[in-house]
Amino acid sequence: MQDNDKRSEETVVDNTDYITAIKELKENSVSKDKYDALMAERKQLIDSIVNGQDDIEQDDNGEPELGSRLDYYKKYKENKFNNNLEFWDNMVKLRKATIAEYGADPTVTGNYGLTPEGQKVDPAYGEPEAMEHTFEIIENMINEADGDPKVFDALMQSSVK
Repeated sequence: MQDNDKRSEETVVDNTDYITAIKELKENSVSKDKYDALMAERKQLIDSIVNGQDDIEQDDNGEPELGSRLDYYKKYKENKFNNNLEFWDNMVKLRKATIAEYGADPTVTGNYGLTPEGQKVDPAYGEPEAMEHTFEIIENMINEADGDPKVFDALMQSSVK
């Protein structure tokens, strides 16, 4: 009978050790998304060094890093924004993420600069500059509103003529 008690105590100790080990692993691990992002950045840095590029760009301009273009696009398609501020903030980020991923401004050329047949679309004269200026104004309003949707709406209404 005493042997059974000793075995059950050992089992409990072993389970506690496993639980502790799992907690430590979780605390010392990173998410797969963060890992993939770091590996992509590492690959880019290595490619830059191999190709002899001395001026490696880093995002030290104080702006938060962009999320995935697909995340912003999904939010856009779901259209579950609570206010104009959330909508326009998502649109600005979607535009930036798309430019970063495809190298083309979707608000200028549409379809990432290609026709359905795969031919390149040339934007109209002044169109890229006009869209850049428009989104700069919207982004400034987002920053000035500082998270307040009513302030953003007031700024938006005052800028529309």
